[in-house]
Amino acid sequence: MLSMRSRLAELFRREYRTPEELLFEKIKVAMELYENYGEYFKAQSEFRDLLKAYKSAIIKSNDLMERKESFKECFICSVEERKGCCKEGLENEVTVNIILLNWFLGYTIPSEREVKGRCFFVGERGCKIFARPYLCREFFCKRLMNRFSHEDYVEISQAIAEELTLLYKLCEYIKKELQFILGEYLLEIDITGYS
Repeated sequence: MLSMRSRLAELFRREYRTPEELLFEKIKVAMELYENYGEYFKAQSEFRDLLKAYKSAIIKSNDLMERKESFKECFICSVEERKGCCKEGLENEVTVNIILLNWFLGYTIPSEREVKGRCFFVGERGCKIFARPYLCREFFCKRLMNRFSHEDYVEISQAIAEELTLLYKLCEYIKKELQFILGEYLLEIDITGYS
C-alpha cells in the first residue's frame, strides 16, 4: 500500500479531465481501506452502535423528507428540469469516508453516471447513495424554502441535525482509528470539491 501521505500529494498534484476522475480515485482509496481494515471496524461495538444509530437517523430523515415531498421537488428540479444544485461535479462532495460508510451499511456505490450533466449519484429516481455528504443533506434552496412551512423546516432541520451529528462522529471515529493503525493523519479521507 502506498503511504496515504504520498497518495494525498498525488491527488492534489493531478489535474482531472472529468469530475468523476477524482471520485474514482477516492473509490480506489476507500476500497483499499475497506479491504484492509473493514473487519477491524466491524469488530468494534462502539463503531457498530454508531453505525446503527446513523442508519436509523438517515431512515428517519428520509421518511420525513419523503412525506414533506422534499425528494420529489429535488427530483423534479434536478432530473426533469435539469437545473438546481445536483449538477455534474457535485459528486466530489462525497468523501472517502462517505464511500466507506455506504459499504459498512451494506449499500453499493454506482459505477457510472446515469443522468448526463447531473451529479454522478443522481439517477432516474433521485439520489442513488444512502449515506450522503453534509452539503446534500443540509442544503435548502429557495424552491424548498418556499415549499415548506416554518414548522416543516424546523422538523426536517432537527432530523437532519441528528443524522449529520452521527455522520461527523463516525467520520472522526474512522479517521482516529486509521491514524492510530497507519501512524499518519489521513487528510485524504476528507477531500471534497469540484475539479
